[in-house]
Amino acid sequence: MTPAGAYAQVGGGKLYYEVAGDAKDRAVVVLMHAGFLDRRMWDEQFELLPKRGYRALRYDLRGSGLSDRPAGPYDDERDLKELLDHAGVKSVIPVGISNGGSVAIDFALTYPERVSGLVLVAPTVDGYEYGSPQEEQMDHARDREWERWEEAMKRGKVEEAIDVHLAIMGQSLGKAKPRVASIARDNYHVFTTPFAELRRPKAQPAFKRLGEIRAPTLLIWGDSDVPGQITLAERVHQKIPRSSRILVRGADHLVNISQPGAFNEALLSFLGSRP
Repeated sequence: MTPAGAYAQVGGGKLYYEVAGDAKDRAVVVLMHAGFLDRRMWDEQFELLPKRGYRALRYDLRGSGLSDRPAGPYDDERDLKELLDHAGVKSVIPVGISNGGSVAIDFALTYPERVSGLVLVAPTVDGYEYGSPQEEQMDHARDREWERWEEAMKRGKVEEAIDVHLAIMGQSLGKAKPRVASIARDNYHVFTTPFAELRRPKAQPAFKRLGEIRAPTLLIWGDSDVPGQITLAERVHQKIPRSSRILVRGADHLVNISQPGAFNEALLSFLGSRP
């Protein structure tokens, strides 16, 4: 445990989290990581936000980083609610990337009274449905590369699998690639021991409920992300009432790392418009 870190007991395990900043009059910015990484992917933003007068909380989702792996059925949004209760946090602005974006959406739908704003970065979403055959084709545009990833995983070649993974979704990382690969290496058990099978199914998938989100919402994605992900993010934007969007030039799926300057500017602008 680091000086800024602690553990919160949630149903069936413990979550590791860190808090920075002491702003008391603003909602807490909660940083939620991509599925194959952990809280460290937010290093730059976690350092920046307190300097700009915000209180930030980042944590490792169940099974990632220093958090316990799930031993039975669980809900990510319930985990987050219990973590916030433990930390004494009431109002939040979730900032979720990829799978973290899916968790942020589920949390906003389940606990709308706790959410004063929402930032979705190249999000996935539970129950996504294609809008057209062309959209489905775009989603399968890089299937051959994903087949290479699957073959590497079958052969137990984790390093090769990470290289393929980042070639598809992190092609703009540049000098940051070794650090991201290191974080991925620490968390790649999410693919060898898939926790998604233990997540409790929703009565109605989030994709069908996006119109219920009332919190001010910003969508951010990169123009170098995979085609299917770009279309998905656009569809989410269209379905969330009065949401806004920002396309970051030169950014891949990991927008906050591949183009941190543009991402930070977009995030701070959105946060500055919130009470």
